[in-house]
Amino acid sequence: MPPSPLRVLIADNQYLIAMEVERMLSETIACTAAIAPLARMEEQLATGEFDVVVLDVAGNEALNVSRVNAILAAGAEPVFLSSYGDHEQNQSIVSLHAVVTKPPLPEPLAAAVMEAASRRKSDSKSLLDDR
Repeated sequence: MPPSPLRVLIADNQYLIAMEVERMLSETIACTAAIAPLARMEEQLATGEFDVVVLDVAGNEALNVSRVNAILAAGAEPVFLSSYGDHEQNQSIVSLHAVVTKPPLPEPLAAAVMEAASRRKSDSKSLLDDR
């Protein structure tokens, strides 16, 4: 039986960017994608099951932490889209997760989503192994 496609939530306030991300992912990896504005991300996480959430980096670290916590609590992994280039130097919450430079290119975006999905799967296996 082939593996089921990844379930991806694209949370972005710019709908055209979200549609482009959806197109790139659908052309490069097996996935189903939903699009929501950032303000509805937590609502979408509560009503659907997702493996990965692709979202914009906020300029506010507290907001990034809040979003990451919501994503992880829902059992998904974040992938950030960023126009900023200093997350590694600042040791922000963003630097602990996959970051794709905007505008995204198909291959780096797909690689980041696959990396996040594999991290999610390995984390869930280790949680089950502790039982």
